[in-house]
Amino acid sequence: MWLKSATHLNKLSLVSRVRALPPRRLCNVSAQASPLSTVVTETQIKYCVGSQHHGYTVAKVDVVPELSLAAVLLTHDTTGAQHLHLARDDRNNAFGVLLRTVPTDSRGVAHILEHSTLCGSERFPCRNVFFSMLPRSLATFINAFTGSDMTLYPFATLNAKDFNNLLSVYLDCVFFPRLEESDFRQEGWRLEQESLQDAASKLQFKGIVYNEMKGAYHEQGRMFQDQLQRNLLPSNTYANDSGGDPTDIPDLTWKQLTDFHKRHYHPSNA
Repeated sequence: MWLKSATHLNKLSLVSRVRALPPRRLCNVSAQASPLSTVVTETQIKYCVGSQHHGYTVAKVDVVPELSLAAVLLTHDTTGAQHLHLARDDRNNAFGVLLRTVPTDSRGVAHILEHSTLCGSERFPCRNVFFSMLPRSLATFINAFTGSDMTLYPFATLNAKDFNNLLSVYLDCVFFPRLEESDFRQEGWRLEQESLQDAASKLQFKGIVYNEMKGAYHEQGRMFQDQLQRNLLPSNTYANDSGGDPTDIPDLTWKQLTDFHKRHYHPSNA
């Protein structure tokens, strides 16, 4: 999908909202925390700035009383990955991997890569992991998004076992996808006969992202927004269309896609 505009701390990324574990380490807690939920108070006690948990070091702890939550920013000691843990008295557990994916052109590499990563990974080599998860999961939300300068892979579920299953699938797909050329042709672009039964029929461009962006470029409001952004910000990355311009998408190659993954899909960039 394209958009315009802790036991699990040892996993390599990155945005989670899970219920805090019982306190193990005592730290000073301000009196202001007392009206908040027990989960928030326990989080303040457990996650002190400088304390270490499962290979992460706590960099900052903030309480957001308006949302009744405690925000804990941790840094992975080995890779430098940042993990934002949001502790709140909420049965719905959410997780997301957020990566900086800054485009340098409008060939839609970030968008096509977002689709391709969910077409199978090292541990889960099935044809389409994303749609295989849907009937097997109790998830309340599963999706992936490409923004102007980032890519997000989020999910949410009420079930702890389902959370762990989805976590393992998402992390493996994001960091260890197969990225086969056939996936690139399916999700990105390809040349195909107008009639598959007639080899003499005209060739035409096909592809999931290609067709998606063709539809987007038929919307007048979308075209106005795109041209406005290009003219307001002509000299930086926001002049490019991260979703992909249909006239530029066919210039993207499979190797450029895999090279983009090597440069951007690493825990240090998450």
